[in-house]
Amino acid sequence: KKAELIYEEALGMRKKLHGESHENVANVLQEMGDLMDDICEYDEAMNLFAECLNIRKRRQGEDHEDVASTLYAMGFTLHNQAEHERSMFCFDEALKIRIDKFGDEHPMVGDTYNMMGFVEAKRGELDESLRLLWEALRIRKHTGETIKASETLKNIGNVHREQRQLELALECYEDCLRMRRFELGNEHEKIADALIALGNVKCDMTLHDSAMETYKEALRIRTHVYGTYDDRVASVLQNIGIMEFRAGNLNQAKDHLDEFIRIRRRNQTDKTADYVNVLFVIGNIYRIKGDDRQAKVAWTEAQDIFNTVGLAEENPEIAQVLDNLLKGPDPTAKRKTVLGRFSVGLADERVRNKGGKQKKPLKVL
Repeated sequence: KKAELIYEEALGMRKKLHGESHENVANVLQEMGDLMDDICEYDEAMNLFAECLNIRKRRQGEDHEDVASTLYAMGFTLHNQAEHERSMFCFDEALKIRIDKFGDEHPMVGDTYNMMGFVEAKRGELDESLRLLWEALRIRKHTGETIKASETLKNIGNVHREQRQLELALECYEDCLRMRRFELGNEHEKIADALIALGNVKCDMTLHDSAMETYKEALRIRTHVYGTYDDRVASVLQNIGIMEFRAGNLNQAKDHLDEFIRIRRRNQTDKTADYVNVLFVIGNIYRIKGDDRQAKVAWTEAQDIFNTVGLAEENPEIAQVLDNLLKGPDPTAKRKTVLGRFSVGLADERVRNKGGKQKKPLKVL
């Protein structure tokens, strides 16, 4: 809020000094839009970017590099709003200007290809996503941007994982991890991030022991970097807990999932699909162990959150599963793991860049 007030004051001063349609006014509008995007005020961000874009086009011409920067920012915000077609239009316009001004192998061209590939993956256009991401990777390697190249490699791995091409995904994540270790050492968040992606695909491949080792290294790094009670530590505890549950190690699974709940409650973090999933699995653990009363306690809380945050309307099948479980014991339930994980297209540690708050549809795996 303080930063917003400072920008508003600066905007007023520049308008008074230069007039309503000066480049310096546009610069402040761009920065304000970026701030609004950062705090998830996407409509306000788009209004600021639109005003900035109009000024820049009038004052600097429609093919100016600053126009491309504003179009890129608009594409990013539209992506955060899940307006993927409009987002792609903005990125495509930005790309044309950047190629014209800087050539085919400029870092900003690589950035634009990377985001276009990311958005195409969100749209489900996975082949086109790969084409764009490989072009981004080529440019980023050419310009020596190793960390950015590792991010694109991870995104490529995410798309292969979505296509169930797990060996290719594994190779991408391993290359990503190697690049990051070389640049950053072994105790950086980006190492943990790559390890989690690697653990996820190993889990998909039923390489449970190897996945567990990978998750535990990520847990150690995040605990070292952020401390014991950070939400990013909790997210790894969730992964480990789910893995232990799938392996039938119920006590270990519950210990890790209980710790996830404890950290999230301590931090008063918004209760999202991940939180519902953990409660659901805890309920499954109680049911398998024969404690129907505690199972219903966990499932009831899961259902309450599920309905409160608006997930039930978007996920009627899961809502029905929860309803059925709470109606009464299923004599075959002890042999079932009704729900191991909620996921969404490219959720969890999959295709990602700078993200926003979105309600995401779920599916039972």
